Amino acid sequence: MKLTYFIFLFSVILFSCGGDVGDRSQTEGLKLDSLAEAVIIPKGDVKIVEPVIDEEVVVIENNGITLTEVKVGVSDEATIVLNTKQFTEGENHLSFSVNGVFDYSITYLANNYALKQFSSDIFNVELMYGNNVFLAFLANKNGVSIKTNKGSVLRNAVLGGVESKFNMKQAHLFYYLPLAETSNPVLDFYLVNTAISEKGNKVKVTINKTEFIIDKWAAYKISGLKNSENTVRIQLLDQNNRNLEGPFNDSGERRFVFSSSSLNNF
Repeated sequence: MKLTYFIFLFSVILFSCGGDVGDRSQTEGLKLDSLAEAVIIPKGDVKIVEPVIDEEVVVIENNGITLTEVKVGVSDEATIVLNTKQFTEGENHLSFSVNGVFDYSITYLANNYALKQFSSDIFNVELMYGNNVFLAFLANKNGVSIKTNKGSVLRNAVLGGVESKFNMKQAHLFYYLPLAETSNPVLDFYLVNTAISEKGNKVKVTINKTEFIIDKWAAYKISGLKNSENTVRIQLLDQNNRNLEGPFNDSGERRFVFSSSSLNNF
């Protein structure tokens, strides 16, 4: 069956000064841009529903592929705050304050596509004319997202006087892992304004045409893959297993390959 994907018309966010994890020294000392223009920054009532903390390790198997829950021991006090209040077209310095966690990185996800990871609390990004939706969240030393109710920041920087096209109050699903290259694939995603449960919303995961239904928000180690080149797709479903409307609630098909040179170390 041919898949039809919802195409969300956002401006592409380019990164003018990226930094891999461990690049803290290259970005320290940056100052906020004093020439920021007036900008609409819709915030809405964004809510993060923390996943249940328990001792159960969820294991889901289908067609030889196994998803095994990855436990993350992180304080529920982990907090990230965006200090930058204004943005402009072109290069911007984003400044964050982080508390309650150590050995972390900040993952910056632009329009649910372009992704960078930083070990500095201050880094450069480039914003373009139009809607610039970005999710910044904390990740632990292994790169797994920290899923606390204060562990992320979601913004839509609307530049150029255009209309905001992103509903901050809506349920959103953001794709995170696996990255395009990995030596140890892990599935991870971020939920905003929604929870998933056995009787509520769920996340449908398709790996190499094999389907899984996930009702517990966690990262999952992927094992049993037979080939180095693979595909993954995630979709947010309602309690009746129907697709929930939203610009990012269907990731489309993402490709990833195994690579011994990958920096992932889950």
